[in-house]
Amino acid sequence: MAFYEITIQLNQAEVAAVDEQLQSNGAVGVTYVDAKDSPIYEPKPGEMPLWSQIKLIGLFDDEQQMQYASQQLQQAYPQLSQQHTQLKDQVWERLWMDHFKPMQFGQNSWVIPDGYEVVDPAAHNLILDPGLAFGTGTHSTTALCLAWLDAHDVRGKYLVDFGCGSGVLAVMALLQGAQQVICVDIDDQAIQATQQNAAKNGVLSGIKVVAPEKAGSIKNQDGILANILAEPLMAFCDDFHAMLNDGGFIVLSGILSEQKDMICAKYSSRFVDIKTEIDQDWVRVSATKTVET
Repeated sequence: MAFYEITIQLNQAEVAAVDEQLQSNGAVGVTYVDAKDSPIYEPKPGEMPLWSQIKLIGLFDDEQQMQYASQQLQQAYPQLSQQHTQLKDQVWERLWMDHFKPMQFGQNSWVIPDGYEVVDPAAHNLILDPGLAFGTGTHSTTALCLAWLDAHDVRGKYLVDFGCGSGVLAVMALLQGAQQVICVDIDDQAIQATQQNAAKNGVLSGIKVVAPEKAGSIKNQDGILANILAEPLMAFCDDFHAMLNDGGFIVLSGILSEQKDMICAKYSSRFVDIKTEIDQDWVRVSATKTVET
């Protein structure tokens, strides 16, 4: 099947209305791309920070629908120039795999895209479905957590993957011998992706899903993996402390280097043995829960 794109460069104030117009006129997807190469990071839930200049790309699976949407857009926003592109008919999963190769984390952990041969049969090999591309380990925030898991013994542990995304951290922990991982995420698609990846790797029985609004019921855990953002990490410090057994660990990621001191100061009130690791301006913070007396 061929696909068709309309690309428009516009400013932040125009984005919401043009996005709605494209979707109401048949776009099967809308993507935002930075038009000026300015950095922006993952938004927290309910927010959508944007660049000042944006390329908005509407994707269509029908050429006539695309032409109709283009005409409607031209009438409503004559000041905006449009670029039309027909995408080559190709196997999209195969194209994705061309950019995602087997990746090693630490000494003994690999993430392998489905369809590739396992590099080291003796290692912990997580097979990832090409159709579930988000949360693959290619980003530094995930890579830092995977490297931590590789370097620490989680056999028999009861863990929490808070903000599980595609479940890469939960699945890897189970492959490395964790007894159970409780997965929490505000996105139902993330939970679905986690369960599918766990099933593909034969560890679905080790996954327990808890809804975010019931996260306060989580107790007596041995460790928490939380690859989210600095602001929610600040807010969840006491909650994470309450979820853990004495001596339980936390592994926090999604933290920018300039946010490191803020996170460490916050968690030092409830945790000890705080350690940090930096990769490409992203930071991992790990620590141990203080023993109650």
